[in-house]
Amino acid sequence: MRPAAITLVSALHDVDADRVAVRLATGHRMHAPANAVAAVRAVADRAEHLDRVCGPDADHGLVVTLPPGADTRAVGMMLANAARAETGDDRVLRHVVSVLRADDVAHLLWSEVDDAFVAADRVASLVEYATVIVLDRVGPVPLGRRRGLLALLHRLAPQAVVVALSSIGSAADLPASNGGAARVLAQGAGWMRALSGSGGRDPRDGLVALRYREPLPFHPGRLASVIERELTAGRNGRVLRSRGFFRLASRPDHVGSWSSLGAMLALDPTANPSWDADAPIGQALWFVGERLDVPAIERALDGALLTSDELLAGPEVWRTWVDPFPVWPALDPSEEHRKE
Repeated sequence: MRPAAITLVSALHDVDADRVAVRLATGHRMHAPANAVAAVRAVADRAEHLDRVCGPDADHGLVVTLPPGADTRAVGMMLANAARAETGDDRVLRHVVSVLRADDVAHLLWSEVDDAFVAADRVASLVEYATVIVLDRVGPVPLGRRRGLLALLHRLAPQAVVVALSSIGSAADLPASNGGAARVLAQGAGWMRALSGSGGRDPRDGLVALRYREPLPFHPGRLASVIERELTAGRNGRVLRSRGFFRLASRPDHVGSWSSLGAMLALDPTANPSWDADAPIGQALWFVGERLDVPAIERALDGALLTSDELLAGPEVWRTWVDPFPVWPALDPSEEHRKE
C-alpha cells in the first residue's frame, strides 16, 4: 500500500457517509464490509490493484466508506500495521472522517431519551476516533446548544477538526495530512487523555470536567443509588459524557466499562479479568458536562466505595450482596489467578 493513500468515512447512516465520500473522492472510492478484518483485506486488495493499474508513484487517493457500526478505529489501526509490515511505513491513513447530524446528536445529549444505547455508543465512537468531524443539519440546533455541542466535541476529540458539511466540497478542504491518522487514533480519545492527565482543549469552554480515581471497589447498592439520585440531569448539573473503568465489589472477577452519553449509561464487562496485570485498579472515571457540582459528585461517589469493614469482609461476602445491575457473562478464572 502506498503511504498516505486512504481516507475512511463513517456515519450513523450510509447516505451521510456516501454524500461526503463523493465530495472527497478524486475517482477511487469503495464501500467496505462491516467486519474489521474483512474491511482491511478488501481495502488492501483495492489499494494494491490501484498500484498496479495507476503505478506506484501515482497519487491514487482511495476514499473508503464503512457501514454504520463498523469499528473504524480497528480498521485504521490494522491498515497502518499492515502497511508497516509490508513497507516499513505506517503512514497510510490520511484521515478518519465522521459525519454526524448535529440535531440528532443534540437530541441524544439534551433530551431525556434513555433507551437509544446503540445510537449513543456509535455517536461516541464516531466522535472520539476521528481526525475530521463533519456536521450536517446544524441549523435546527439552537445557538446555545450549538456552542455546547461544539465544546463537547472538542473535549471528546481534541485531535479532531470540526467542520460544517457545507464547507466540504473536495478533498482539498480537509486539513493537510502526512498520512499518520492511525497514529492519532492510537493516542487515544479525549477521555483517555484526561484520565492519563494530559490536557486537551482549553477548559474555558463553558463545560466542567471531573476525573475520579479511587482504588476501592464500589458497593453495588450504593452505586445504584448514586446513579439514580446524584447523576441524573439537574441534581448536580448535567453530565453530557462519562467514560472509564470501574470495579464492583459484588463482581470481583470483572473490570467494568463505564460509558454514558446524555441520559444513557451502559455498565458492561471488559475483556480483561480483574487479575490481569494490565487491568485498571479501582475506579478511573471521567465526567464532562454543564454546571457540574464537582465536590458533590465526588462526595456521592466516595459514599459508594466500600468501607474498611466491608473491604475486610472479602470477595466471598461481596458476592452475596444484592446487586441491582444487569447480569454480566461469567468468567472462568483458574484457581491460580483467583484473588480471594
